[in-house]
Amino acid sequence: MKKKPKRPRKNYLTDEVKLVSSFMNLPSGFAQKRTSHPLSMENLVEKVWEDWGIGEEETQESIISGNWQKIVGRTLSGKCAPVHISNDGKTIQIRAASGPVKQELGFRKKEILKKINALKGCRSFKEVRIY
Repeated sequence: MKKKPKRPRKNYLTDEVKLVSSFMNLPSGFAQKRTSHPLSMENLVEKVWEDWGIGEEETQESIISGNWQKIVGRTLSGKCAPVHISNDGKTIQIRAASGPVKQELGFRKKEILKKINALKGCRSFKEVRIY
């Protein structure tokens, strides 16, 4: 019986892929040819922000923080800050820098609550806690 001559196999791997596979001790079958170029940092950040939904919807926290000076006034805005919204979204906690600031905020609780609830997207607050 006569043996058929072996035909040369087509090799789909480039020399570069073979070199990398050899260097990393990987089987050449696992090497994949990369056809696209890497993303620029700007495009990568935009894609991640889009995938994670960052910047699409304003949260209650960002709305309140952005309007804090309008809510408590210029003089108090640097001496206190909103720090927490309860899980049910009905209570906001405010940290005051000192006792007199805490007392002033206590006098203005109803006014602060009214201004917060007047903001778009923040209509569910029932209580302000100051500490």
